[in-house]
Amino acid sequence: MQVTAETDEAAATLFKMLADRGTLLNTQTDRQVQIQVHSDARFREVAERLAAEDYYLVTVVANDERDLEDRWYKIYYIFSHPSVDLFVIIEYLLKPSSVSYCSVWDLFHAVDPFEREMCDMLGLSPAEHFGGRHRVRRGSWLHDAYPPDLHPLRRSDTTAGLRERVAAGALVSRPPRPRRSAAESVPPGEPAGVTIPVGPIHAGIIESGQFLISTTGETIEDLRLRLGFAHRGVERMFQSYLNLLDGWRLAEQVSGDTSFAHSLAYCRAAEMLTDTPSPPAARLLRALLVELERIHNHIADIGGIAEDVGMEQFAAEFAVIREEVLRLDRRLTGHRYLRGANRVGGLRLPGPPDVDDVAYVLREHLSTFEDLATALLARSGFRERTIQVGVLTRRDALQLGVTGLVARASGVPRDSRLEHPVGACRDAGHVLRQAGPILGDDGEATAGDVFARTLVRAREVVTSRRLVEWLIGRWSELSAAERADLVAKPRILPANNFTSAIGQAESCRGDVVYWLMQDKMNGIYRCKVRDPSTLNWPAVRACALPKTSNGTPTEMLVADFPLLNNSFSLSYAGNDL
Repeated sequence: MQVTAETDEAAATLFKMLADRGTLLNTQTDRQVQIQVHSDARFREVAERLAAEDYYLVTVVANDERDLEDRWYKIYYIFSHPSVDLFVIIEYLLKPSSVSYCSVWDLFHAVDPFEREMCDMLGLSPAEHFGGRHRVRRGSWLHDAYPPDLHPLRRSDTTAGLRERVAAGALVSRPPRPRRSAAESVPPGEPAGVTIPVGPIHAGIIESGQFLISTTGETIEDLRLRLGFAHRGVERMFQSYLNLLDGWRLAEQVSGDTSFAHSLAYCRAAEMLTDTPSPPAARLLRALLVELERIHNHIADIGGIAEDVGMEQFAAEFAVIREEVLRLDRRLTGHRYLRGANRVGGLRLPGPPDVDDVAYVLREHLSTFEDLATALLARSGFRERTIQVGVLTRRDALQLGVTGLVARASGVPRDSRLEHPVGACRDAGHVLRQAGPILGDDGEATAGDVFARTLVRAREVVTSRRLVEWLIGRWSELSAAERADLVAKPRILPANNFTSAIGQAESCRGDVVYWLMQDKMNGIYRCKVRDPSTLNWPAVRACALPKTSNGTPTEMLVADFPLLNNSFSLSYAGNDL
């Protein structure tokens, strides 16, 4: 995406279009346009215009601002411009004392998980039930173990009070849900046949999530996902226990295998609020470390897919390469998963980074990875088990608003390193777009099936290697003094009290997004976390349903579900906040 004159032109066009539809507000950067709307009609009007121009819904933030100046609930809808580096933020004010809002689900299906979250966490529900169905119900984020009137993100309840209510609710005996007898007919809209429950407790080291597979034989007729088993109160903890400069500590605990991307996205939002640009050396190393995180995750996931199809030798060799990258991570930062490195303002490392060590590991081990990945992708047995399995069509990807690798494997080239470049990635577009012989066929890489997602992972490892090598070259151009300057001192700005900022980082799964509102001085009024998995989980169901792909009817077997699930490799923890 272009980030100069085109951005300014797009922003000017938006200002002109929005001028009479609400109140245009000041933002933290010239790459954002924010409008406050007070009526459902105006909100729908703006949303319809953005949908018509193919804007992408990035995240939705519901906020209890009843104790602030406006004294209303607000919902912030953040959109990405389809072709330039520009965010559009709609600040939608609910009517006084109202817990109902105008939905845009018919325009942006990606709002669905956010609307379910708002229902549980704040007690806000959409006014519309499209198609006559009650689409949003309580229970997506907070299950039966919680009191039905518990809404943890309402500021009228104290954290101690919430704990007491949860503890008291756990002692209440609730009647079991009624089960349908075999003689009863199947209600309209409910799948017939046998329902096979998978989870929420799984074999091995995996978090809680339930998949209800409906089948009338060996093929999957429907798939229902039930998440939220590990609700941890993360967003409440941000505002209750941490300040603006320490929030990175909790951010890196949100989703363990992408700790660095999460803490980086948080720090970028906090740096916007504190007007603290990180030093050049920190920008280079941050870009390098997030690519190492991408590399070891992609290698692990490819190994898991190989294991799922019975190719244990490949899986073992991928595991060895991943281990070498994890050991490199520890030598650089003191932690195998890169924790404790990010700070608001830059980085803290245990010692000077040895970029020669990084270059050696990449040269010695990622060349082996490329050979292994090429051999795996060429194996007839692997291709037969993965091609046309778990297809996510480009149309479904666009409709559901998926992001990251899942989108790219379905022919939607969505990558925040290119769309909204930050730090060292501002100058790295040519590396990320670099053409050349890079594993496999381009048509196969956008087919949306398990094979495509595996191929894209392998390609991204190779691209990340190129990017890290380019970053090492940039590092060599810095002076000794510049290399030693890794962190700037943040400044708390009272002028930014109750203002917000957005931080992004492209993780192995897609863009991690933090929306951060500063409280008085150095407090956190609200921190909304959006892991890419939140947008991508609905696509798992879309892949499992019977469909027609390229004119050919396709069905998924029950036995293929683990393969489908691993090809997405989504985070339960990143979803169950």
